[in-house]
Amino acid sequence: MMNRNTYPFVATGDVKHIFKILDDLRINYIEEGDTNCLITGESGSGKSELVKRYAAKYPRRELEEYTHIPVLYVQLSSPQTAKAFTQQVLAALGDPQGGRGIKTKEEGFSLIKKYCRECGVELIILDEMQTVIQNRSLGVIANITAWFKDLMNHSKVPVALVGMPWCLGVVKENDELDTRVGYRYYLETFRVSSRFSHFEKFLELFSAGYEFANDFSLLERETAYRLFAYSSGIIRAIRGQIIRAASLAEAAGKPIDLACFQDAIRSRGIKDHNNVFIMPVTELRLREIVNSSKWIQQKSYNKESFQSAEFKTYRLTKKLELIEADDD
Repeated sequence: MMNRNTYPFVATGDVKHIFKILDDLRINYIEEGDTNCLITGESGSGKSELVKRYAAKYPRRELEEYTHIPVLYVQLSSPQTAKAFTQQVLAALGDPQGGRGIKTKEEGFSLIKKYCRECGVELIILDEMQTVIQNRSLGVIANITAWFKDLMNHSKVPVALVGMPWCLGVVKENDELDTRVGYRYYLETFRVSSRFSHFEKFLELFSAGYEFANDFSLLERETAYRLFAYSSGIIRAIRGQIIRAASLAEAAGKPIDLACFQDAIRSRGIKDHNNVFIMPVTELRLREIVNSSKWIQQKSYNKESFQSAEFKTYRLTKKLELIEADDD
C-alpha cells in the first residue's frame, strides 16, 4: 500500500506545458517586457499543487556564502495594506525581520530587489492571487494590481501569478499590468462530453501505485463514470476520493475494491440513495464545467462581482451512452 501521507503527482500534458512556460520565463526574461504569466483554474483544478511541484524542482539551498533561491514560492494570505503584501514576499525571501522593518513601499521593493539579486532568484510565484482581491473595494483592487505591476518592475525577475479564473478580469482592468503579463494559461478541469480519455488516463497514472482487488478497476468505463459523477472532473475531488478509499482498504487489510469507494462516500455523510457508487447508473448526474468563473466590473464591491462557473449536466443510459440532462 502507498503511504497515506503521500500521493502521486500526475504530469499531464497541461502540466508539462505550464512547466515549459515557467522554464522559458526564467531563461528568456526581458526586463520591462511582458515575460510574466498568469495561471488560472477553478478551485481544486490542481494549479497550486502544480506550482508547488515546480518550485520543489528548484529547492532553496543554504550555501556557504548565501541562500540560493532559484524559484521563490509565496502563498499569499489576505493583506490589508500594500506594506503587508510586501512583508509576505520579504518573509518568504528570508528577511530576518519578515519585512516588519520597512517604512515605505519603495523601501520594501528595494529590499526585494536586493534579496532577489543576492539569492539568485529567477522566478517569483505568487499563489492564491484571489485572496488579495476578494471582499475589496475597486479602489483597493486598483492599488493591489498596481502593486503587482510595481513588483514586476522593481524585482527584475519574472513573476507568475496564480489564482481563480476571474483573476484574469482583474489583470485586464489595469492596462500597465495587462501589458506585462504576456503568458496566460487556464488549467481546465476534465470533461465527460469530450476527451474523456484524458480523465481515464489520469485515473490510470494516479492509481498506478495502489493495490486493487482483481475484480475491480477504476478504468472500467462504468466505474470511471461514477467517479466523474462524484468529482465533476475536479482533480482535488478525484484524488481525495481515491486516497480515502485506499485508506479504508489499508485499515481493513485488503486491496481496494468497490466497497471501499462506497464506504468512502458514506464517510462523507452522504446517504446510500445519493451514493454514486451504489445508485443505478441511469440515475447518475455528471456535471462538467463549460464556462469558467468571471470577474464582473462594478461601481462598488459586492458579492456579485464574481460570477461562478457554469456547468452542463449529463446522464447515462443503461448502455452507458451519454445524453444531456436538465440541471436539477
